[in-house]
Amino acid sequence: MSREKIRVPAKVYEELVALQREIHFTLDHNDTIKKAEDRGYLAAADWIHRNENAYKVGFSWGFEPEPEEPRGTLRDVPRPSEPASQRTFRQRGGDTTMKPRKETKGIGAKIRNWLGRYF
Repeated sequence: MSREKIRVPAKVYEELVALQREIHFTLDHNDTIKKAEDRGYLAAADWIHRNENAYKVGFSWGFEPEPEEPRGTLRDVPRPSEPASQRTFRQRGGDTTMKPRKETKGIGAKIRNWLGRYF
């Protein structure tokens, strides 16, 4: 059995290296998860939680980043979706343009405008 480093995603590798610089790794994975979460290394904490045995092996043998994932091709691009419906309202009478407000001067004009708007 050869001693190969454990391959982890690139983001997790960066966080594990930074975590290793800040704290001493322990085989107590729960303690390491807590310390990683406290320092904001959430990807590393999630990976350690899901891969306890791989973490313990990598603790002894080391970690290395996985090769970069291949870039997407044109086949991977999703088809365009339908355009979103317009979120506008229609005024009564079918007229879609807004009419300018009448100038109001005095209380009588305001009452006439109010009556004209609702009656």
